[in-house]
Amino acid sequence: MLNGELPKMYDLDQPIRNFVSKRLIEIESYRTVQEAAKKMVEFNISSLAVVEEGSIIGFITDGDIKRKVVAEGLDPGISVEEIMIEELITEDIDITVQEALDTMTKKNIKHLLVTEGTDVVGIVTLTDLLDIKRHSLDTYISRE
Repeated sequence: MLNGELPKMYDLDQPIRNFVSKRLIEIESYRTVQEAAKKMVEFNISSLAVVEEGSIIGFITDGDIKRKVVAEGLDPGISVEEIMIEELITEDIDITVQEALDTMTKKNIKHLLVTEGTDVVGIVTLTDLLDIKRHSLDTYISRE
């Protein structure tokens, strides 16, 4: 029984450092959208960092592929560079979960590149944060 108290799912003041995936998968800018989609399926992910000469120059999500290619009837053989997001939205690894959620809400995004200093070190997604909450609830319920 909950005794009138709701469980604290997770501390929104903890740093996103605790939840960042260090597994940032990349694709070269000249590769095709179809190659990007295959890579997302292969790694079971929803986004890729777009690179050129080893530097991140953009970002592509499964939503971009749906909206910009499939829904528009474009050839999936076009380059990733043609549809990538060039404005990289990043946050420091030491911001809080609440700050990350605020940024995602304000920018209407589900993926946030995470930096440490000037280097992109990983990614955190809305799904990552929701999974943490879901896991915490499952753990709480199993203790009841």
